Amino acid sequence: MIFIIVTTSILIYAFLIEPYLLSVTHLNLYFNDLPLNFENIKIAQISDIHFTRFTRLHYKVLDTLAKEKPDITVITGDFVNESLKITCKDFCKSIAEKSKYTLAVPGNWDHKVNDFSYFIKSISETGISLLVNSSTVLSKNGDRIFIAGTDDPYRKYADLKKTFRNIPQDAFVILLAHCPDIIYDATKYKPQLVLSGHTHGGQVKIPFIKALYVPSKFGTRFLCGLFKIKNSYLYVNRGIGTSHLPIRFFSPPEITVITLHSKKSF
Repeated sequence: MIFIIVTTSILIYAFLIEPYLLSVTHLNLYFNDLPLNFENIKIAQISDIHFTRFTRLHYKVLDTLAKEKPDITVITGDFVNESLKITCKDFCKSIAEKSKYTLAVPGNWDHKVNDFSYFIKSISETGISLLVNSSTVLSKNGDRIFIAGTDDPYRKYADLKKTFRNIPQDAFVILLAHCPDIIYDATKYKPQLVLSGHTHGGQVKIPFIKALYVPSKFGTRFLCGLFKIKNSYLYVNRGIGTSHLPIRFFSPPEITVITLHSKKSF
């Protein structure tokens, strides 16, 4: 009887409670070469939406963005679970309204949409700038930073050479790439910050075991959180959605809010 009660309680928590317990991770990162006019710029990272229907979690995401007031919002892939729904587009439009700049990259699940070109067109119509092995530049009072974005690295669609082709070697670069497996190749191009998702933080973690499954060639090496690889920071976001099963356990959904600082200002 005790076993049944405990098991039932765990299942209720994992299916009905934790998937909606949105956490907000705040980070302050310091750089020697951040242009001074971008001091204190705030970036909100959302990842792995895996949208199926509008839930209270999505309202929490929008409320968080409204409260945090980020200068830039980025979405690091996996918008969908195989099909792009009108309500997903509505959610994306609402996200785009919360920041001056909203940029994104596709993930591996986004390539499962029957017509990937339709996916690109549809997301772009929401006000989100979708970067697919490309980059864009943000300017402020004469200073510039570059936002670069690859296609999905997990399915080997990423092309770093193409992504960085219009970026000067001495530029300050934030790279968006869905899967963190790209990090060692990415550091050759010297981005100051790499933002990824894909792992869901394991999605289901058993205490003392870490995670049952992580879709990464590095296993749990880049499960979630902040890493420093050579001269690049990497942050792996746990995502807000779920894939395969609508379940989370010891890996709650996450929005990351990163504030950039220049060491020169201290």
